[in-house]
Amino acid sequence: MTPEAATPNTATPDTTDGRAPFLRLTHVFKRYGRTQALDDAELVVLPGEVLGLVGHNGAGKSTLMRTVVGITKPDQGSIELDGQEVEGHSLETARASGIRIVFQELSLSPDLRVFENVVVGSEQLRDRHWRTHARERISAQLDEVFPRHGISPWARIESLTLSQRQMVEIAQATLPEGDPRLVILDEPTSALDREAAGRLFEFIAARRDEGMSFILISHRISEILEHTDRIAVMRDGKVVATRTSSEVTEDDLVTLMGGTAGSTRKEVSQRAHDGEIALDVQELQTRKLHDISLKIGRGEVVGLAGLEGQGQQELLLELWHRRARRGSGGVRQAARMAFVTGDRQESGVFPLWPLSLNISIGALRRVLRHGVVDPGKERRLTSDWLERLKIRGESRSEILDLSGGNQQKVLIARAMAAAAEVILLDDPFRGVDISTRQDTYRLIRQEASEQGRSFLWFSTENGELEQCDRVYVLSEGAIVAELEGEEITEERVIAASFSRREARSDGAAPAAEGASA
Repeated sequence: MTPEAATPNTATPDTTDGRAPFLRLTHVFKRYGRTQALDDAELVVLPGEVLGLVGHNGAGKSTLMRTVVGITKPDQGSIELDGQEVEGHSLETARASGIRIVFQELSLSPDLRVFENVVVGSEQLRDRHWRTHARERISAQLDEVFPRHGISPWARIESLTLSQRQMVEIAQATLPEGDPRLVILDEPTSALDREAAGRLFEFIAARRDEGMSFILISHRISEILEHTDRIAVMRDGKVVATRTSSEVTEDDLVTLMGGTAGSTRKEVSQRAHDGEIALDVQELQTRKLHDISLKIGRGEVVGLAGLEGQGQQELLLELWHRRARRGSGGVRQAARMAFVTGDRQESGVFPLWPLSLNISIGALRRVLRHGVVDPGKERRLTSDWLERLKIRGESRSEILDLSGGNQQKVLIARAMAAAAEVILLDDPFRGVDISTRQDTYRLIRQEASEQGRSFLWFSTENGELEQCDRVYVLSEGAIVAELEGEEITEERVIAASFSRREARSDGAAPAAEGASA
């Protein structure tokens, strides 16, 4: 693709094959203070298609989608549904037109049960038998979209895992009540394992063939290329290009987004400074973890891999909870730690605090003067990490005004700003764009090489683990393989993930068996 292809569109792209659009947005502008969130944005969605929407964090994707569903009122521009311009577009008109959205930051009420959340969003289920009807509807939809989901309609949302909450939200948005015609899915697979994601895409394909439309937002470019018909690229509040999915490559899309195309494979590591050990875990045993033994050298980046839910996150949390009790419970040696969660809304951001406090809270000792926070020190610390991580926001900005990806970068900045020797990363790049990932990979390598910091990193994306020096593969709470250097490939990680189960089916006890759960 030539550089000219990245020039912003001046008109709605002619990639519609002559079909009448279901949705058309024209010359849409939206400003928040000094930030131009949408700048002459245009978008077309056809009936019975899957449209991919990509762009770096802060490119305007969320603002544009909130405009589509009537949450955000644009400063200027027009919205057409079925060829008719809509005056006073709102949540009510969008819903009446069959437009639904699944937000990246899930919107379920945590203290309500699964079926009660369904009723909150559906007027069709508010009769005197609403409990029975709601339970039946959501159970049937979960079964259809995510077979073997294991979710009870009686369960309270707060008791569900992040993956299960994502399933409930998707099932609720696609309920046949209200005749959904366009479903917007914002990072729908970020919390799903491979099997659940596959089931979702099968459901999307089936519904598309029946005439339903979808807008798929994902930073997993391979998903966008494989499961969409067309792709719209946003940059700086504009839709800069719309392409047929079969005609572009991942490098094309990265270039259009304003990033640098090419491999993100790590540079040669300068790890394990002087052979010093930063973290030594020996035969750690809990209800879910079995004889976990691992070592992390100073300046080393170590990954935790395997199928999701095999004990990786439990291990990170166990190490984090034991950080103040060095030399006990199987953790022979533990340096000062920082923790980056992948569930930023549940256990990451402080929603009532500005961006500066969200970063500096992890490094209070560095910004104190005589026991009181020094505003100058705090401002310099915050500005430094805003620049290093290219966070699109000002120090006094409200944290919730930032895009999801920029919020996640704030959590990474908080951990980096702390005087921590070991940083635990729990799937930290969920919902973060590829350009930001590349920048953060480089920052991790720099901190490891130059500062001697060590990283223990869990990711649900096996390809991401190629950034690590070594990888421990977990299955059923036990380490079943250790891969190093060029051995770290997606194929080997997947193969090792099943080794424990296969050994059991053959009647042999694997070396990593440990204690049985």
